Amino acid sequence: MIRSGRAAVTLGLMLVTTACYEHTYTVGLGAPTGAVVYEEWHNHWLGGLIGERNIDVALLCPSGNATIHNEQSFLNGLVEGLTVGIYAPTTVKILCRSGGSGDLGLSPDQVSSILTSPAFLQRVGRLLPGRLEEAQLGVEALQEDAQD
Repeated sequence: MIRSGRAAVTLGLMLVTTACYEHTYTVGLGAPTGAVVYEEWHNHWLGGLIGERNIDVALLCPSGNATIHNEQSFLNGLVEGLTVGIYAPTTVKILCRSGGSGDLGLSPDQVSSILTSPAFLQRVGRLLPGRLEEAQLGVEALQEDAQD
């Protein structure tokens, strides 16, 4: 009788001490109703203090729009409770919005007109000041090629 009482108390404590939580991250415009492209358990140790796993979201979602759910489900919490917090898994799910990166079809003349415009060099000077000289040399080479 005492054994079954201890087992019931132990089971009750395990169920009560397992907690669920969820974090949601939005990348770009997000994709809360998008297609699930990734869903795996991530391993953490010592109550979640140790363990890290990086996921290349840009590779999984070429459109740049994703929603990332990181949660400790009831099952994850139960496993953590059974291992007394030594192993603390979480479930990571990534949803992507459809659409990929766009292809922009430009003719050589259109590319040349963009690259030789003063606005292009101004933007390079503002965004990449260390590369402005290279851009100016490239524009000069394009202009020389156009004259030939």
